[in-house]
Amino acid sequence: MLSFLKNLMGKTPTPEAIKEHLREESVLSAQDTGLSSDKSASTAKKSAVGSGITKLSLHESWEKSLNTSEKYALSFMAQELPPMEPGKISLAGMSLVPHDQGIEVTAFLRNGMDHPVRLQEMTLVILFGEDELFTRQKFDFSEIGEIPAHSARPWSFVFLSENFQQVNVLLNNWKIAFELAQKKMVLPQQLELEESWIRELSDSQKEALIDLAKRLPALKEGEVNIQSVQVRRSEEGALHAMLLIRNGSTQSLSFEKLPLALYDASGQTVAVGMFELGGLTVRSNTSKPWMFIFPKESILIEDPDLSRWRVSIPQGAQVE
Repeated sequence: MLSFLKNLMGKTPTPEAIKEHLREESVLSAQDTGLSSDKSASTAKKSAVGSGITKLSLHESWEKSLNTSEKYALSFMAQELPPMEPGKISLAGMSLVPHDQGIEVTAFLRNGMDHPVRLQEMTLVILFGEDELFTRQKFDFSEIGEIPAHSARPWSFVFLSENFQQVNVLLNNWKIAFELAQKKMVLPQQLELEESWIRELSDSQKEALIDLAKRLPALKEGEVNIQSVQVRRSEEGALHAMLLIRNGSTQSLSFEKLPLALYDASGQTVAVGMFELGGLTVRSNTSKPWMFIFPKESILIEDPDLSRWRVSIPQGAQVE
């Protein structure tokens, strides 16, 4: 059931052996998990002087299927995990193995609160290298059951091959993470999402970006361009244009000000604006999405045809 335990059987696991299996933890606050903010706030205060050590908690299905030696090994691993910050929920990966339907990842789900928790649906990701996305999938955490206070519960997650975003990659340096906990995430074709985008984009918007990244031709050496992604009109009449800034040069690009014009299906200029970006940085050989808002007063055409549209830097304009 747990292949990584085979190496620990018949001997007392050492902290060094445990560290070989454990991956970097992914940590969420109680608020991010949808748990009561009042309850979590009091938990953080009460737990501030706690040790942060978590004890093993097994789901009844695991309780029945594991033998005494396997339970001992897992118990030792749970106690040797790094101390938890109070009021947090974390995920620590232990094992990634092939599965008939894709890959199976076993991890400790840890509860650093002073009360039991029961989680609902959440999206998990498998990352490799420099936080590059391998796959993402939504899981129903209610199946894991109620996790007691200050406990670590092992669980196996099967990521379906149909959700893999890349193939023929080495997953030696991998980690499992809560998508919401990521500070950044690199999608296919080196499309980089910052934390604010990971949190604010809906699942459908993320999937649309991933699909776009897969379809876009690779950047040529030295190429820098702007890809139009999505446009919508707000209730106030402004136009919100999501663009993808693509940097195929060997150096990072930093933008303070960026002049842009939006054109409709007939090629007419719909809106023009100068955008203050405050040093927005796009790393070399990386693309970054950004939202540009053309206010109502900058719109030149009352009813533009946006069935097809594009945004570009006006001819002769200076980029700062």
